[in-house]
Amino acid sequence: MSADAGRIGRWNGRVTTWLARVAAFVLAALAVVTFCDVIARYFFDSPFSFTVELTELAMGILVYFGVGMTTHDNEHISVDFVTLRLSGWLRAVLSLITNGLAFLFLIFLVWRLWQRAVVLLDKGDTTPIMFVPLWPFAFLMAFGSIFLLTGVLVRFVDAGRRLQNSQTTPPSASVTRPYQE
Repeated sequence: MSADAGRIGRWNGRVTTWLARVAAFVLAALAVVTFCDVIARYFFDSPFSFTVELTELAMGILVYFGVGMTTHDNEHISVDFVTLRLSGWLRAVLSLITNGLAFLFLIFLVWRLWQRAVVLLDKGDTTPIMFVPLWPFAFLMAFGSIFLLTGVLVRFVDAGRRLQNSQTTPPSASVTRPYQE
């Protein structure tokens, strides 16, 4: 189990890093388009007609391509003033429970995203102004959500390993990011 979880974790880390790079590129392109739209609107009184559609499509890519890396690196914003007062064993149990529940919820989410993408493909829905098909973006979002799911799975296995090995203190963030405490 440990070798497989390590392999899944390394694979998940590589893929989520690349997906996050794609999301960063999409964000940069979106910023440039928005900047140009603002310039066109205020200086030439001629805004782009496609900016809202482009932003909506890009946000799906940004969220689902970026959240996998956030989960893999365990960088979600969390309030831990209560959990820090718990014993290491109890924190591991709580992590096991919350990651298990998150995993079950995400299985449902990924399944529904794939179903929605298939429906959009079958219906042939497009954006109203640029007539861009919606299904490729829905499939990309569903694809990105898989790595959120595998990231939670890695967290779940890690919590189980801490309980099994009686290593009750979670790894600190400063181990992977020495500039933070």
